[in-house]
Amino acid sequence: MSATLTRDAIEASLKQNRLVQSALGNPIRLYDAPVKTALWPFAVWRRWETKPAGGDYDKAQEHIATLEIICKNTGIREARCAIETIQNWAISAKPSNNKVHVALLMTAYSDVFRAVDGRNFYGVVRLKIISEAI
Repeated sequence: MSATLTRDAIEASLKQNRLVQSALGNPIRLYDAPVKTALWPFAVWRRWETKPAGGDYDKAQEHIATLEIICKNTGIREARCAIETIQNWAISAKPSNNKVHVALLMTAYSDVFRAVDGRNFYGVVRLKIISEAI
């Protein structure tokens, strides 16, 4: 099973959520790398780690995914709102498709901080995911 299938299921679920759309636009602005010409705020996948889940989950994989939300000249409030939206999505989401089933999705860590330039704010959400091949 590939981490790509799990990521595709996560992204599809994010794109369908109306609260995420209100925070990151419709269609949501979610990229693999920062885009200089993107509208603000936008989200970027930073790090995606995958390892066997172990234990009773011999066919499952554990993923730790880091999502960064970048807000420009809008203040810390918008970054906090975007982080809270992603956290609420993770609580209620059931992201799966015809090739992968996500058994666990939870926020492991989140934070908001100011960039070095003093104008931009970054929100970071680390998601813990356990997925199984169907």
